[in-house]
Amino acid sequence: MAKKQFSWLGLGMVTVLVVSTAVQFLTMLLVAWLYPEGGEPGWLLWVYTFAPMYLVAIPLGILVMKKAPATPVEKRSIRSGDLIASTVICFFLMYLGNIIGTIIIRITGALVGSTPENPLDTYVENGYVWLRILVMVILAPLIEEYLFRKQLIDRMHVYGGKVAVVTSALIFGLAHGNLSQFFYAFALGLVFGNLYLKTGRLRYSATLHMLINFLGGYVAPTLLEKVDLEALDQVYVTDVEAVMRQFRALMPLMIYSLILLGLVICGAVMFFVRFRKTTFEPEPNELQGSERFTSVVLNVGMILFILSCLALIIMTFIP
Repeated sequence: MAKKQFSWLGLGMVTVLVVSTAVQFLTMLLVAWLYPEGGEPGWLLWVYTFAPMYLVAIPLGILVMKKAPATPVEKRSIRSGDLIASTVICFFLMYLGNIIGTIIIRITGALVGSTPENPLDTYVENGYVWLRILVMVILAPLIEEYLFRKQLIDRMHVYGGKVAVVTSALIFGLAHGNLSQFFYAFALGLVFGNLYLKTGRLRYSATLHMLINFLGGYVAPTLLEKVDLEALDQVYVTDVEAVMRQFRALMPLMIYSLILLGLVICGAVMFFVRFRKTTFEPEPNELQGSERFTSVVLNVGMILFILSCLALIIMTFIP
C-alpha cells in the first residue's frame, strides 16, 4: 500500500515535469514563429516559463496524485516563539545550502568542463520588477506550498511525520531541476514541511516562503543594482568626494548584509539547539527502518521522477 501511494505521488510529479517541459517547448516555438528575427518583449520569458507550469502542468499533476488517498493534517496553533525560530533557522539553512550548492557546482563543473549558471539569475536580471514580485514573491510560494506541502504531506504523513517532511523536501529540491537551487530548496523544504505538519495550515509556510523569495528575488538584487562596481573599482582613495559617493551607495547593501549575517548566526545557534528536540507524533501506518527507503523510493513513480530530475540537472551542464 505504501509503495503504491508513493508511486502515484512520483507519477504526479513526473506529470508536472514532463507536461511543463513540453508546453514550454511548444510555447517557445510559437514565440520564435511570431518573432522570427528576435526582439520579443522580455515579459514573454516569464509567460512561457511559468504559465505552462502553473496553469497546465501542476493541475494535471495534482489530478494524478489524487489517485493516492489524502488524510488532511490536523489543524493546530503554533507559538509565536516557534514561528520566529523557524524563520531565523531558514536564513541559516538557506546560506548553508547556497554554500554547499556552490561548492558542488564548482567541483562538478571542473570535472565536466562546464559550469551552469543559476537559472534564477535570468529572471532577476530580466528587468521586470513587477513580474518578479508577482511571480517569485506571490504566485510561486502560494502554488508551490499548495503542491509540495498540502498535496504531498497530506498523502504521506500517515506513513510517518519524518518520512513526510524529508520526502516532500527532497521532491521540492529535485523539482527545481538544477544543483544551484537543490540544496537550499531541500533545506528550506524541511522547515516549510515541518511547519505545515505541526499546524496543518499553509499560511505559515507560504508566508515564510514569500519572505525568503522577497529578500532573494527583490531586495538583494535591487540593492546590488544601485552599486556601480566598475565605478567603485576606479575610485582613488585620494578622491574624497568619489569615495563618499560610493560609500553612500554601498551603505544600504552593507547594512542588509550585516543584518543577514546576524540572522544566519542566530539561525545556526537555534538550529543546533532545536534539532535534537524535534519530535514527530506516531502515525497509524508508520514505516520502520529499511521500509522507509524501499516503500518511498523503490517504486515506479518515484524512480521515474528521480531519473527525470537527474536528466534535467545533467542538461544544465551541457553548454
